Amino acid sequence: MMKDLKVWLAVILLGAFALAEGTTHAADWKSEHDAGWAAYKEGRLDDAERHLKLAEAEAKKLGEQDLGLATTLDHLAWVFCAEGKCDEAVTLAKSALAIREKALGKDHPDVLVSLNTVACAFDAAGQPAEAKPAYESYLAAAEKAHGAESVIVAEALDNLATVDHLLGNAPKAEASYKRALAIREKVAGDKPVDLAPTLHNLGLFYIDQKNYAAAEPLLKRALDISTKSLGEDHPDVASNLEALGWLYASQDKAAEAESVLKKALALYELDLGADHPHVARCSSKVGQVCSTLGHQAEAEACCKRAVAICEKAGNDPIETAVTLDEYAAVLRKAGKKDEAEAAEAKAKTLRKSHEPAKAPKR
Repeated sequence: MMKDLKVWLAVILLGAFALAEGTTHAADWKSEHDAGWAAYKEGRLDDAERHLKLAEAEAKKLGEQDLGLATTLDHLAWVFCAEGKCDEAVTLAKSALAIREKALGKDHPDVLVSLNTVACAFDAAGQPAEAKPAYESYLAAAEKAHGAESVIVAEALDNLATVDHLLGNAPKAEASYKRALAIREKVAGDKPVDLAPTLHNLGLFYIDQKNYAAAEPLLKRALDISTKSLGEDHPDVASNLEALGWLYASQDKAAEAESVLKKALALYELDLGADHPHVARCSSKVGQVCSTLGHQAEAEACCKRAVAICEKAGNDPIETAVTLDEYAAVLRKAGKKDEAEAAEAKAKTLRKSHEPAKAPKR
C-alpha cells in the first residue's frame, strides 16, 4: 500500500533533454542562462535559480514573447520542480509553452519539448489527471518525430506509466514500463545509466503490486548501475536506496530496511538540504520502520520532522496529509491517542481542501 511514485521524478527531471536556446542573441541573457542551466545539470540548484532569474529579467527586456524568455522559463520550471516548488513550476512551464506555440506553431520541436515540461510539472505537483493528456500528446509526437524505439520515446513512456500508476491504471502502467525498458535495453550501448530510471520505476510498480520477487532484482540493478555510473553520493543513488529500503520494509525486514533508508536519508540531506520534500518523505519512512523495531522515540522524531518539512514547504497538501497520517499511526502505537487524533484531523482538513483524482501512494 505504501509507495511513492514521485521519488524517481526528480531523477527524470535531472535527465531532461536540453531545449533550444531561442533566437535572442543578447549577451547578458545568454551568459546568465547558460550559467544557470549548467548549474542545474550539476545539481547546484540555488545557483541555477539565481542565474536563471537574472536571465529571465534580461529576456523580458527583449519582449514578453521573446523565445529566449520561453527557454529561460522552461528551464527555470525544471529547477523549481527539483526544489519542490511544483506549483510555481507549472505556471512557468505553461507560460513558456504559450510563447512557443504562438511564435513557432504547435508542431515545432521546441513546442513539443515544452509540452513535456508542462506534463512533468503537473506530475511533480501531484496533479496526475492534468499530466496524463500532456504526456499522451507528447508520446504521440515523439513517436512520429523520432521513431517508436528512440530514447525520447522511452522517457515519455516512463512518465506516462508513472501517471497511469498513480491513477490506478495498473495494466497500462506495466505495459508502458516494460516497453520503455525494452527500448532502453536495445539502445543503451555504453550508457547503462540510461536503464536505471525504468528499472527503478518498474521495481516500485511491483512493490505496489506486492510482487516483491519481481521488484528486488530490478531495484538492485538500478542501484548498482547508478552507483557505478554516478558515484556513491549522487541523488539518484539516494532514490534507489530509498526504494530498496522500502521494499525491505514491505517484506517485514525492518532491520535491513532501517539501515538502507538511513543511508538514503543521509544522502538526501547532503545533496538536497535538510528541508527538501525528499528528506521529509524518507524521514517518515525511517520513522515507520523505527516504530516497527520498537525505537519509539526515534520513530516519533523522524515522523514529526517529516511533517514539519511538509508544512513549511506548503506546496503539496495531499503529501502533507499522508505524512500526518503516518505520524498518527506511530503515535497510536505509543498509546498517544489524543496526539494521534489531532494529526489525523489535520490530515482530513487538508484532504478536503485539495483532493486530487487519486491520492499519492508511497
